[in-house]
Amino acid sequence: MNDMEKLLSASLSRSVERAPTAPSDLLHRVDATRRRRRRGTAAAGAAAVALVTVAGFVATNAISHARPAPAPASGTAKVEPIRKVWPGAVHTAPRTLPNGRPYTAERFLDKDTVLVRTLRDGHADRSDGLWAYHLDTRRAERLVAVQVPKGTVASWSFTALGDGQLVWWTLRKDGERRVVDIWAAPAKGGAQRRVTSFQGEPGRAEIGNLAVAEGKVVWSLGRDGGLFQAPLSGGRPSKVEGSTGRHLLRWPWAASFQHPRKKKDVQRPPFGDLLNVLTGERRGVSLPVEDPRLPWDCGVTWCVRGDRAATRDGSRERELPGFTHDLPALDRFVTVAMTEGARPKGVALVDLATGKTGDLGIRPVGDTMAAPTLDHHAPGLLAYELDGRQILVDLTVAGR
Repeated sequence: MNDMEKLLSASLSRSVERAPTAPSDLLHRVDATRRRRRRGTAAAGAAAVALVTVAGFVATNAISHARPAPAPASGTAKVEPIRKVWPGAVHTAPRTLPNGRPYTAERFLDKDTVLVRTLRDGHADRSDGLWAYHLDTRRAERLVAVQVPKGTVASWSFTALGDGQLVWWTLRKDGERRVVDIWAAPAKGGAQRRVTSFQGEPGRAEIGNLAVAEGKVVWSLGRDGGLFQAPLSGGRPSKVEGSTGRHLLRWPWAASFQHPRKKKDVQRPPFGDLLNVLTGERRGVSLPVEDPRLPWDCGVTWCVRGDRAATRDGSRERELPGFTHDLPALDRFVTVAMTEGARPKGVALVDLATGKTGDLGIRPVGDTMAAPTLDHHAPGLLAYELDGRQILVDLTVAGR
């Protein structure tokens, strides 16, 4: 049983006497697991999904019945199709490039062009190309012929973009050492180059998040390994001042990770203590916790907890039309698994800032439903499969 399952089980045990009968099986989420799942799914050229079961919904409903409901978000009474809610943000694409190769959509380069990645031999850590796929003409051009070092054992989940450069990372074995390499290439196409390399620490070898800002590459190691930076032009890495023990949520905001099993103050959200590493501004969380064993999960502005969302300061709150296990992407979007009674009904995309909600069109098969995961590290793109084709949602356009 993972951490989230234990937290939910703890909450369920206190609520079960006041709620409908509920089993112990619950939805789960651990960021590292989801990133590994996404890389594994990428090998098959599909969007990452989480399987949702009837048991998960019954247990979730039992938890939500145990507390008073906040005011509902607008549009949740009847969820309209996503194309009707955000007509300019939703695109349909084939599952393969014109050359027949499967791909993973990474981010939108412009309103009609998507950056996609291909893999050699279908291996998740053997990327061989970054491509520009043009949705209007169905044409693809390879921007970078990616070369991964020998001994690579892990690699990036999402490609960063900034200052006209595409940036990514790989992790390789070098004898007994683990070495992280950060790479860059022109966004309009060209050869890759090594920006910097460094030896990974045990347990913190993988990069947790990476961004390009102010002529630098900035990254954090794992959940609490601190922030580091290196010139985009190339050079030795250095630690970002004041970032010890922090994780990069969204530049320049870094949060300290609070593990509920390792601290006595379990009411504190995992990413509750937020720091702007450029200005020194700090933000906390002012939200009530009915059950301290089920804390809020917080991004920069919004926090989520099951079928609820609220801003950090508690000034705004929304009831979601289903259960979410995502931190908000672009600090405002989450996917939710909707129910009808105790059974899965569908999946919706919710804009926490406006309350707009769009039905993705996904439906359960029997008592199980494949719901796409929306990683908060994802750079503004939600991808999922529907009726044998890929649906690509541009969250940046949806947020305008």
